[in-house]
Amino acid sequence: MSASGGSVRELTALLSALGDARHPNPAHAAQLHARLIVSAGARPDPHPDPVLLTQLVSLYAAAGRLADALRAFRAHLATANLRTYAVLVSALARPRPGLAFSLFSGACRGLLPSPHLVSAVLAACAGLPTICGRQVHACATKFVPPRDVFVYTGLVDVYAKAGDMAASRKVFDEMPSRGAASWNALLVGYARNKMCLKALSVFRELAGQGREVPLDQVSVSGVLSACSWAGNVDFGRQVHACAAKVGLELDVVCVSNGLLDMYTRCGCSREALVLFDAMDHRDVITWNIVICACIHESRFKEACMLFQSMVRDGVVPDDVSFATVLQASACMLSWALGASIHASVIKTGFLDSDGIASSLITMYSKCGSLDDALRAFQLAKDRLCVMSWTAMITALQQNGHGVQAVGMFEKMLENCIPPDHITFVSVLSSCSHSGLIEQGRRYFNSMTQVHNITPSTEHYACMVDMFGRAGLLSEAKQLIDQMNVKPDASVLGALLSACMNCRDLEIGEEVAKKLFVIEPGNSGNYVLLANIYASHGRLEEAKEVRRWMMFQELRKEKGRSLVNSKNQTSML
Repeated sequence: MSASGGSVRELTALLSALGDARHPNPAHAAQLHARLIVSAGARPDPHPDPVLLTQLVSLYAAAGRLADALRAFRAHLATANLRTYAVLVSALARPRPGLAFSLFSGACRGLLPSPHLVSAVLAACAGLPTICGRQVHACATKFVPPRDVFVYTGLVDVYAKAGDMAASRKVFDEMPSRGAASWNALLVGYARNKMCLKALSVFRELAGQGREVPLDQVSVSGVLSACSWAGNVDFGRQVHACAAKVGLELDVVCVSNGLLDMYTRCGCSREALVLFDAMDHRDVITWNIVICACIHESRFKEACMLFQSMVRDGVVPDDVSFATVLQASACMLSWALGASIHASVIKTGFLDSDGIASSLITMYSKCGSLDDALRAFQLAKDRLCVMSWTAMITALQQNGHGVQAVGMFEKMLENCIPPDHITFVSVLSSCSHSGLIEQGRRYFNSMTQVHNITPSTEHYACMVDMFGRAGLLSEAKQLIDQMNVKPDASVLGALLSACMNCRDLEIGEEVAKKLFVIEPGNSGNYVLLANIYASHGRLEEAKEVRRWMMFQELRKEKGRSLVNSKNQTSML
């Protein structure tokens, strides 16, 4: 027995040492498992020591062999203790949350759950229905004391990730003591759920704690995200000052990126540029933020130059970088630049990314090369997502191939790819411009009846335009009267065009007056009304509308053509 005890102690020490290794070797785990079985067989009790089993399961999990960890656990289930369950639940929490929760439930039937086990299963609850988190909460209330900051902070985070901020705040308020992680879980939860004012309020409370709970990179990054979504640059500047005061401004990349994103989203380009120039450490996220900001402000050439500077600085672009610079080249109508980026995408292995295929299709389509767009679509056909299918449908529609766009939509449905609201905008527009009235009706009805998508004003505008082009003005008017939302300028503008097409002066006057209030600076509405008057021979009223346009200094925008010659785009 002493020899056996010595063997157990040796195995325990060896398993512990291997478990502490940075990259455990799966082969070592299997060899030690075999020795463990042999050692256990030499004792009257064939089951291994619980400590050994826990360390073996931990070693398998650390080596990425979850199936072997489960097999070892189930083979010696009678030996497993709470620590064994906690190790396995923690390893399975993210890849297989349902199984992790089942193991937790099994442990609770025979053992009293420990705080460590409850903490482990809370990580799995983020990927499960909300009821699972509530069950764990009930268990924690019964077995875990309220002073356990780690467990109750996990509950705050679980409810926040489920979108139940009322429950998250309730758990937070009931905690007798709170650490920085507790405050961060609540603050980030509000920011993630776009409850920006609440997030700012929590940050004020946290800042008032002083040295007792100091600000860190998580709290500062979280509140900056809320400032970005709320467009509250004044509060963002105050956060910037707080970050500088505690040394988090430029030394921590995630805080610097948060500040940069806040300033760019709030339209403070000058402050963003000053901060960008002052940053010593710029990662790919930093560059992506400034490139996206340039595109948002229609500075496409500058966006491409920044992309080139990023590459020269040795920062490896990611899929977001390539997608944004492809968007810039599409807006510049630069086929050559887009093709060179395409080559870089292939070289760096990002062609499999969901957003890249759709960006390539859109870029080639906008540059007038529909064949290249189709080629990019065909090459990525086995791994296409809804974005890529939608991009191809839109490309065909915008290049005047409405019937082919509808055919592509049918193929998308055959491939069991569920369309989204953007897909339906493109396909309904294709039906409108191709005169496919019955198909347009069927697709519009399928949005709610089949795909559970609530039509937006964009979809209604497409339908009104389709009816107007077909001369079905009464159906267009009836559809607008049945809308669950108030018609906006796009819907009313489509109806005014329909009135022009059908020469209906009465409805046209009524719609035009509404549009003059909604968008008084849109000269197109005045021109349409003037043309309707002229088509009815009421030339004085038409002249009066045009005089009113001149009084408001509104001019119809002239048509322009873009010519691409020798990789240079010119506007005529």
